[in-house]
Amino acid sequence: MRITIRFGEPLRRVIGRHRLQIELQAGSTLADLLSWLYDNYPKFADSFAGEGLGHHYPYHLFQNHRHILPEQWPHTALADGDVIHIIIPVLGGQA
Repeated sequence: MRITIRFGEPLRRVIGRHRLQIELQAGSTLADLLSWLYDNYPKFADSFAGEGLGHHYPYHLFQNHRHILPEQWPHTALADGDVIHIIIPVLGGQA
């Protein structure tokens, strides 16, 4: 099945692009997708863990615009055509 992954900064710099399409086996989960990224992009693990950002695991995963909590990643099945966003949520504005 084909999955599209969209990366926010600074992961975009690690991967080298904003968007990546990959093929995974049917029945794969979000945890499997992360394992694929760890295996295929050696610097992904440190960046995803927050290395150099001052926060551990600051990234959030969204499956088709729905936020998926980390404890759900191993059990969240992917489907052909899914879009996964891996981003650091940012709030802005003036106090």
